Amino acid sequence: MDTQRKQILAYSALIGGFDLLNSAYEFYYVKVFLNFYHIQESWFQFSQILFLLWNAINDPLFAYCSDNKNFKILRTRRAMILYSAPFFCLSFLVPWFQWSTNPVIVGIHLIFALCLWDTLYTFVGLAGCCLFTEISKDPNIRITITRTAQVAALFGSISVMLLEHASNGLQNFQAFQVTTVFIALLSWCLMYYCGKNCHTQYDLQQMQDENKEADDVCHEKTKGESYWKQTWQIVSDTNFLSFVITNFCQQFHRTFLFNFLAIFCDHLVSSDEISQSTRSTFYGIVPFAAKILVISTAPILQYIPYQKVIRANFIWKICGGVVMYFFIGNHHPWMLILFFFLDGCFANGTFSLFNLPLSDIVDDNMSKYNRKHPISSMVFGTNALFVKPAISLSPMLAVAILNRYGYSYIQHSKNSPVRPTGSNPSPDQLKDLKDAMFFLVCWYPIVLGTIQLISWSFFRITNRIEKNH
Repeated sequence: MDTQRKQILAYSALIGGFDLLNSAYEFYYVKVFLNFYHIQESWFQFSQILFLLWNAINDPLFAYCSDNKNFKILRTRRAMILYSAPFFCLSFLVPWFQWSTNPVIVGIHLIFALCLWDTLYTFVGLAGCCLFTEISKDPNIRITITRTAQVAALFGSISVMLLEHASNGLQNFQAFQVTTVFIALLSWCLMYYCGKNCHTQYDLQQMQDENKEADDVCHEKTKGESYWKQTWQIVSDTNFLSFVITNFCQQFHRTFLFNFLAIFCDHLVSSDEISQSTRSTFYGIVPFAAKILVISTAPILQYIPYQKVIRANFIWKICGGVVMYFFIGNHHPWMLILFFFLDGCFANGTFSLFNLPLSDIVDDNMSKYNRKHPISSMVFGTNALFVKPAISLSPMLAVAILNRYGYSYIQHSKNSPVRPTGSNPSPDQLKDLKDAMFFLVCWYPIVLGTIQLISWSFFRITNRIEKNH
């Protein structure tokens, strides 16, 4: 039991360090490049397309190598994290230090930042997902890991609130930059602890049966199967396809909330109604509250199948969006803040449970094809291949719609030191932009929730806890 607790603690350290970086990166990079670096829409869209393409290459590449190659850095999940964590922390810092005001350089800066970030994000994240699956196959232990990891993620989510208050809502950008360096260092310390101490059940079995030291352990790699064969085995599974469609929509929704929550609040809720300090606290609380939701409700998963809990979130999305758009409207700032809060809380909280069905898919694949070691990386990597494009497509769609209603022009007018006569946006332009933002806020969850409700109905793996009851 002590050994198992140590593995869970080490895994939680990874989640805490990972979330410190990821929460801040997703929340700020769009706002920084749009509002501070004034990136052109054409460069923004181009960078997202390249980002999408790179995603399509690196996820399956890393996944296949992790399960099938014997390079030193790939010998164990623990080694993958230990060696790549410092570079992951450095990639986090790239967006926050401007290279130039030249539009071309700004565009290249975003391309480099996104691709470097995603490379290390994929490598570390893939190892972390595999650790979750391989620490134990016991569903009750996986629920315990989920709950404990959310406590760590709760700590990780403070990065947004810390940056908001340190920089006074990005008004002091130098303070923002200094704080990002501190966050990167803290994150590396946590991931280093994981890289030194987190072993899977297969690692521990080798250490015990073969009397090996931790550094001598090597996963039993799958031999005689090509990448295409393993990929076909995964994508031909109806449960996997059902999950991937559901997960794509969830990531699409989460990315939208992370990237545009602050932008939408700044336009839909005036500073006269809600102060900047209150907003900064709110932006930090949203991811914070999602973690508390998972921590407090995780024990329920021992009695209610996670399938039903996840389905309930999709019903909320549809009903919440309909009520907000058709019955409440955008003239009630505190109701709008409440909707943002609940939408973000449930979207992120539900996403935190998605490792449970994906781990069940890994176990099902291992049993179906009589494997000695699960191909966790291939399953998680193939999932990422289809899901991670949502990270690019979601802001691309939102920015394209907003710019059709003058968002870019209005932001340049606000930030320009010299404003020619008549350059200020008209009241009608501001109203049209606010209406477009409110439309997106309500209809994103309605449309995505409907698709998810349908796709999730095809997920047929029976929860093993449900069987036991």
